Amino acid sequence: MWLYHFMYLNILFIISCIPIITIFPAIAALFGVVRQWKINKEVAIFSQFKKMFIENWKQSYLVGTLFTVISLLLTVNFLFLSQMTSPYKTIIYVATYLVSFMLVLSFLSIYPLMVNMTTTFKRLCISSLQVGLYKINLTIFGMIVLGAWTILSLRFSFLILFFFFSVSAYLIYWIADLKFTKLIPQDTFEN
Repeated sequence: MWLYHFMYLNILFIISCIPIITIFPAIAALFGVVRQWKINKEVAIFSQFKKMFIENWKQSYLVGTLFTVISLLLTVNFLFLSQMTSPYKTIIYVATYLVSFMLVLSFLSIYPLMVNMTTTFKRLCISSLQVGLYKINLTIFGMIVLGAWTILSLRFSFLILFFFFSVSAYLIYWIADLKFTKLIPQDTFEN
């Protein structure tokens, strides 16, 4: 039964991403369904996905656009650094890697937070970084498992179509949820 749910959610997510402009709300909806699985065990996947897609439309675009712009700027920065000859090149590389790492930490927490609480965009970004840094060993463990899952899914491509995104979201949400109760006031969580 669980395999069917993961497969259905994964295919629904992929279909929702076909018009590329809907990727960010589809990610939020994916995490919204995973959150409901964690809370209620049984979920009407399609209706929950649609509800979360609509509810998080605006904020997911803000988050997605911000993270995309920062990622592009960091990529351009790395390209310039590879061409640069300066005694400060190593220091700039280290700083750029540190910012990139912080961006990944924040990204792994921001969508699970978005579907858990109603807050301002600024507070959401700050909270996602806090959650990412809190018990960083859990976050790094999640990154390693996610990396292994990605490699496995690339090796067996049917996993991408049927399981990759839903299982990845479940893993990310599970790790983020372990941290939520310690960091985020419970009155900000949605029921």
